[in-house]
Amino acid sequence: MELPVKNKRNARHVWLGLLLWTGLAAGLLVQAFGPHLKIQNNKFVIPPSLLSGEKEVHPDEMVARERRMQALSGILTLGSGLGLGFYYRQILFPRATLKGD
Repeated sequence: MELPVKNKRNARHVWLGLLLWTGLAAGLLVQAFGPHLKIQNNKFVIPPSLLSGEKEVHPDEMVARERRMQALSGILTLGSGLGLGFYYRQILFPRATLKGD
Protein backbone atom coordinates (compact mmCIF):
# COMPACT_ATOMS: atom_id res chain seq x y z
CA MET A 1 0.00 0.00 0.00
CA GLU A 2 1.49 3.30 -1.06
CA LEU A 3 0.75 6.40 0.95
CA PRO A 4 0.96 9.80 -0.73
CA VAL A 5 3.95 11.26 1.11
CA LYS A 6 6.74 13.52 -0.04
CA ASN A 7 9.69 11.70 1.50
CA LYS A 8 10.62 8.70 3.63
CA ARG A 9 10.63 10.67 6.87
CA ASN A 10 7.00 11.66 6.38
CA ALA A 11 6.13 8.05 5.49
CA ARG A 12 7.61 6.85 8.79
CA HIS A 13 5.66 9.54 10.61
CA VAL A 14 2.38 8.42 9.00
CA TRP A 15 3.04 4.75 9.74
CA LEU A 16 3.87 5.53 13.36
CA GLY A 17 0.52 7.26 13.79
CA LEU A 18 -1.32 4.34 12.19
CA LEU A 19 0.54 1.88 14.41
CA LEU A 20 -0.35 3.83 17.56
CA TRP A 21 -4.04 4.07 16.62
CA THR A 22 -4.07 0.34 15.82
CA GLY A 23 -2.50 -0.46 19.21
CA LEU A 24 -5.11 1.65 21.00
CA ALA A 25 -7.95 -0.05 19.11
CA ALA A 26 -6.47 -3.50 19.85
CA GLY A 27 -6.26 -2.72 23.57
CA LEU A 28 -9.87 -1.56 23.65
CA LEU A 29 -11.02 -4.62 21.70
CA VAL A 30 -9.21 -6.98 24.07
CA GLN A 31 -10.94 -5.26 26.97
CA ALA A 32 -14.36 -5.27 25.32
CA PHE A 33 -14.41 -8.82 24.00
CA GLY A 34 -12.21 -10.59 26.56
CA PRO A 35 -13.75 -12.96 29.07
CA HIS A 36 -14.91 -11.36 32.29
CA LEU A 37 -15.23 -13.28 35.53
CA LYS A 38 -18.40 -12.59 37.45
CA ILE A 39 -17.99 -11.84 41.16
CA GLN A 40 -20.75 -12.10 43.79
CA ASN A 41 -20.25 -11.85 47.56
CA ASN A 42 -16.45 -11.57 47.06
CA LYS A 43 -16.34 -14.94 45.27
CA PHE A 44 -15.91 -15.87 41.62
CA VAL A 45 -19.04 -17.32 40.01
CA ILE A 46 -18.24 -20.19 37.66
CA PRO A 47 -20.78 -20.48 34.83
CA PRO A 48 -23.01 -23.57 35.07
CA SER A 49 -22.03 -24.57 31.52
CA LEU A 50 -18.46 -25.19 32.73
CA LEU A 51 -19.56 -27.22 35.73
CA SER A 52 -21.86 -29.55 33.78
CA GLY A 53 -19.11 -30.73 31.41
CA GLU A 54 -16.81 -33.68 31.88
CA LYS A 55 -13.69 -31.50 31.86
CA GLU A 56 -12.09 -30.53 35.14
CA VAL A 57 -12.47 -26.86 36.06
CA HIS A 58 -9.35 -25.00 37.23
CA PRO A 59 -10.36 -21.66 38.78
CA ASP A 60 -6.71 -20.62 39.18
CA GLU A 61 -6.18 -20.93 35.42
CA MET A 62 -9.33 -18.92 34.77
CA VAL A 63 -8.15 -16.13 37.07
CA ALA A 64 -4.63 -16.18 35.57
CA ARG A 65 -6.07 -15.90 32.05
CA GLU A 66 -8.30 -13.00 33.11
CA ARG A 67 -5.31 -11.20 34.64
CA ARG A 68 -3.23 -11.71 31.49
CA MET A 69 -6.03 -10.29 29.34
CA GLN A 70 -6.40 -7.27 31.65
CA ALA A 71 -2.64 -6.69 31.64
CA LEU A 72 -2.44 -6.97 27.84
CA SER A 73 -5.34 -4.56 27.44
CA GLY A 74 -3.81 -2.10 29.90
CA ILE A 75 -0.37 -2.20 28.30
CA LEU A 76 -1.74 -1.73 24.79
CA THR A 77 -4.18 1.02 25.74
CA LEU A 78 -1.93 2.95 28.09
CA GLY A 79 1.16 2.60 25.89
CA SER A 80 -0.67 3.65 22.75
CA GLY A 81 -2.46 6.48 24.55
CA LEU A 82 0.83 7.89 25.83
CA GLY A 83 2.38 7.40 22.39
CA LEU A 84 -0.50 9.26 20.74
CA GLY A 85 -0.17 12.06 23.27
CA PHE A 86 3.51 12.41 22.35
CA TYR A 87 2.74 12.01 18.62
CA TYR A 88 0.14 14.82 18.70
CA ARG A 89 1.95 16.96 21.31
CA GLN A 90 2.24 19.96 18.98
CA ILE A 91 -1.50 19.95 18.31
CA LEU A 92 -2.48 19.30 21.93
CA PHE A 93 -0.06 21.83 23.42
CA PRO A 94 0.59 24.59 20.89
CA ARG A 95 3.36 27.01 21.62
CA ALA A 96 2.28 30.56 22.22
CA THR A 97 3.42 32.79 19.42
CA LEU A 98 4.65 36.25 20.32
CA LYS A 99 3.38 39.04 18.14
CA GLY A 100 5.40 42.22 17.84
CA ASP A 101 3.46 45.45 18.25
